[in-house]
Amino acid sequence: MKWFTHRGIPLEYEDEGSGIPFLFLHGMGGSDKQIRSVCGPVPGVRRIILNQQGHGRSGADWDSYSFDRLGDDAAALLDHLGIDRAVLGGISMGAAVSLNTAIRYPGRVRALLLIRNAWTDKPMSEEVQTAYADLGRCLKEGGVEAFKQTEGWKIVDGPSDYTRNAFLQPFDDPASVRNWQKYLILPAMVPVSCPADFQRISVPVTIAACRGDLCHPFEYGKYLAEQIPGCEFHEIPDKDTDAPRQNRRIGELIREIPRLA
Repeated sequence: MKWFTHRGIPLEYEDEGSGIPFLFLHGMGGSDKQIRSVCGPVPGVRRIILNQQGHGRSGADWDSYSFDRLGDDAAALLDHLGIDRAVLGGISMGAAVSLNTAIRYPGRVRALLLIRNAWTDKPMSEEVQTAYADLGRCLKEGGVEAFKQTEGWKIVDGPSDYTRNAFLQPFDDPASVRNWQKYLILPAMVPVSCPADFQRISVPVTIAACRGDLCHPFEYGKYLAEQIPGCEFHEIPDKDTDAPRQNRRIGELIREIPRLA
């Protein structure tokens, strides 16, 4: 991983391959490891991974932590690399940051790949916000056993094995323990404040969504696909039913980037 600094915050990134620049952003609690698990080298694609603020070894400014600030970081990395326009893609939080960046920096984006959207022009649902807030507080103090006594645990313990494990994994992730604040801040925010902004997106957009995912409702993907002109929508398998096939389908969509751009 390499480093650059934006507004005083050190951020780590990876830049490999050659061809169409593709900045692929991880989800909340993820990192470059998440991206590599679904995206290996792609012929004709220059894969760029950014460990966003509060993830991996990157720093964070909690006083300005927002989707706008994360979108600014993405644009700043393109500046740092001397890239005028890139394909932006992301999973969950990464999809939200990609959408934010495309709307606020339209001249920098060639196409969008949005996977398992967790936000639209609304915050996460109240129950998911509760689960993340309890997770963040217990990462700060109390640990996993304290979390299992919370209302948030009751919310995530039932829907699926994937959801349950997704809320337990942060306790084993030093970056999540160290940067617990993100779980209290982002779920209540929105990446796009005005629904009309979706109509301004003029680049090719591909959205992938799955069913049976508490934090990434299928309906969010469908809603965005209906709002963004000319959007291409794909239903992919859910993690519980067939996680390897979900990753394969994501990989297939990534290999379509040269066509999109």
